[in-house]
Amino acid sequence: MRRFFLFLLAALLCVQAGAQQKAGRHFAIFVDKATAEACRSELEAYRAAVTAEGLPAEIYAAEWTTPEQVRDRIRQLYREKGLEGAVFIGDIPVAMIQGAQHFTSAFKMDQQQFPKFEASVPSDRFYDDFGLKFRFVERDSTRHDLFYYWLTGDSAQRIHCDIYTGRIRATLPGEEGFAQIRAYLQKAVAAHQEANPLNRVVSYTGEGSFSNSLSAWKDESITLREQMPAAFQDADGAKFYMFYMYPDIKDVLARELARPDVDLMFFHEHGTPDRQWLTNRAPGETEDELYANGRLAARQLLRRNVRYGSDPMATRDKYIRQYGIDSTWFDGWDDPAVVAQDSIDDIKTGIVLEDVRKYNPNPRVVIFDACYNGDFREEDFIAAEYILGSGRTVACLGNSVNVLQDKSSSDLLGMLDAGYRIGEWAQLTNILESHVIGDPTYRFTASSSVAVPDLQNSDPAYWLSVLHNETLPTDLQSLALYKLFDLKYEGLSDLLRDTYFRSPSFMQRLQCLHLLPFYNDGNYAEVLKAALEDPYEFIRRKAVYYMGKVGRNDFVPYIVRLYMDDWLSERIAFNIWQSLSHLDTDLADELFDDAIDKADLYDRESFRKTVKANVNSARNMYVSSLRTMSDPDYKRYKKSFTQSLRNNPYPALVPDALRKLADTSEDTQYRILLAEALGWYVRAWNRADIIAGCEKILADEPGMDPALADELTKTINRLKEYMR
Repeated sequence: MRRFFLFLLAALLCVQAGAQQKAGRHFAIFVDKATAEACRSELEAYRAAVTAEGLPAEIYAAEWTTPEQVRDRIRQLYREKGLEGAVFIGDIPVAMIQGAQHFTSAFKMDQQQFPKFEASVPSDRFYDDFGLKFRFVERDSTRHDLFYYWLTGDSAQRIHCDIYTGRIRATLPGEEGFAQIRAYLQKAVAAHQEANPLNRVVSYTGEGSFSNSLSAWKDESITLREQMPAAFQDADGAKFYMFYMYPDIKDVLARELARPDVDLMFFHEHGTPDRQWLTNRAPGETEDELYANGRLAARQLLRRNVRYGSDPMATRDKYIRQYGIDSTWFDGWDDPAVVAQDSIDDIKTGIVLEDVRKYNPNPRVVIFDACYNGDFREEDFIAAEYILGSGRTVACLGNSVNVLQDKSSSDLLGMLDAGYRIGEWAQLTNILESHVIGDPTYRFTASSSVAVPDLQNSDPAYWLSVLHNETLPTDLQSLALYKLFDLKYEGLSDLLRDTYFRSPSFMQRLQCLHLLPFYNDGNYAEVLKAALEDPYEFIRRKAVYYMGKVGRNDFVPYIVRLYMDDWLSERIAFNIWQSLSHLDTDLADELFDDAIDKADLYDRESFRKTVKANVNSARNMYVSSLRTMSDPDYKRYKKSFTQSLRNNPYPALVPDALRKLADTSEDTQYRILLAEALGWYVRAWNRADIIAGCEKILADEPGMDPALADELTKTINRLKEYMR
């Protein structure tokens, strides 16, 4: 009876919400004046297509000269018209963000050492997240569409997008570029007018993703089946490829891209703005093939060194000594004919811009779980070519800088299967570098007749009813957890813990693991311990990784047991040794000895030797870090070490770091770096000590350097996000 009541309540709320939505929603099409004049009829057709779906849209054409001009208009529309989302078409200014690397998944380029163009993140969070505050730095001296900003300490320190956005930009100049946009908009309008459920999915995992671990790869078919079950009804519905499928994987992917029926395609790979790195050359089965591959690698290595200014003969001789080879391995490295052939061989290992133009991809939506494929500061980039071709692709999700391998790229993806717009999904899952390239209003036809929840509803009781509505797909129930989190629902920590332990869904348990670290109680630690036995490899992998970041030594027995059970999972094993460097390695040594003595192992002592070497390496990582922090003889390493704390925030170093930070005799720039590094201790068991220490330093030095005060404020506010 209770379930039936909750179902009726949820259905009623959904109907009421749908009626409310129609009254207060708006979509803005921002376009530069030249593009507006050249593409007038196509823009109007696109506006009409979006409006016909119940989302009133308007075109805002102007000479958009600064990001502030666009942002101010966006916020005005949000206040006055209930703006839901926006698309930027043509030459709309690009905000280049600094001081916000904690909002990225992996990007940590030195912002003092490298040019601003390289060390900044092109990000439309400047436009779509109203809680973020920035200090204007400068306009680029040569690229006048680029504007540099610094995230201030008093800004919000968690991304929470108020609207969704997308970008559509030509890659050719003048009339050719206008023709690209006209053709794209015609394609987008046609896509809005068709019925197209999400029932054809292709996923590719390239070489180097997830350490080439098959145990990391195998679970994707389970998670995607949870999120888009209609794609798993026949042989063509869901296809999974991996780089191991030599030798013609590029040709196979080209055929998949040409299929007119593919709805969603994933690329888990390495990337650059102009290339998708699919694989290396096939390893070869004969000695001749192996030798040829080795010589190609040697030639490429020498050419790379020479490009960076190395002497060719000295470099060649160095590698001869290092690898025990002779000079014939490098023959032809500078021969134009050999260089040309090597280039042809190399191009077989990836998809480049010219390939995309030739393929004209057809998947309606493409997700690039890769570095730089969505780098819209460049004149041309992979994601843009996907949407601008004559194929059916209308939207991509791409990253503007490098991105972490060990992240989930499919959180809440079941929203697309349920008929939400791609922008609505991205709005909830964005990081600083992720962007919709193309039409953010595109949506698939809902695969179910179940009424979907109203994203605009702000009543916790409504979202509790959604969470407990078992007629809904689990990703929509998980969506309720995110909405309750945003609404600061008081009992959410316990609810997340209970949901983790009762849920049969891989992805729902993962969402609980994403949200629990924001709560300063024992629930996160309890779930982390249980998560080491989760059937989903990614949960086990991330749980052991975060145990090191928390830094509680009561985790050590659980980690030892995990390794003894799962040492063949490469990514898990890697994270185990990384995490142990943050914990009590003497305890780990003792527990491993006991576990190895009791285990049924083929070569016990060889196994023990490997384990001890890894434990010693973990111990040495911490000892080296402590020495660099406290020993004056190592002061020349202070800058690089302090920056490395962002990836390796050792909780045990917090007292020493706070003492250094409070020492006014230390160099101010060093103190700024240290204050920034302490902002990465978001999961540390002693993060409250960091907040208190930083607040005391601020109070004790009223006239301190403004940059240091700003960084301390940023770290305090950032850590407080994780102290609910």
